Amino acid sequence: MKRVYVMDDEQTIVESIAMILESKGYVVRAQNDDKDLVDNVVAFSADLVILDVMLPEDSGAGFKMARALKADERTSDLPVLMLTAVNEAGIYPGTFSDKDRDDSWLPVDRFVEKPVVPDVLLAKVGELCPNE
Repeated sequence: MKRVYVMDDEQTIVESIAMILESKGYVVRAQNDDKDLVDNVVAFSADLVILDVMLPEDSGAGFKMARALKADERTSDLPVLMLTAVNEAGIYPGTFSDKDRDDSWLPVDRFVEKPVVPDVLLAKVGELCPNE
């Protein structure tokens, strides 16, 4: 079974993602802040990481965590899926899409818009981390 680590400050989002992924056989662990994220991902032996863009204390936490994961040799090859609701928050102009990926500034593999649509989430997770 593949293992997915989720960082999102909204407990309802975490529960929804966990329910969707666990229904397809994924093992899910989550945290609600960015504290020790890289070490926690390594300890969990994650196959995929899902990051929220914004946390209450840092509107760019997801960006920073994506860069931290890619900079650490233990997690540099780990696929990262980023959850975005930036349109609703109005902090960043426009939307993010796969064309915005950048190995140094935004090293993520895919984006999923909030609110999360289960079929879209499963399709993107399946691309990055097939659970066979």
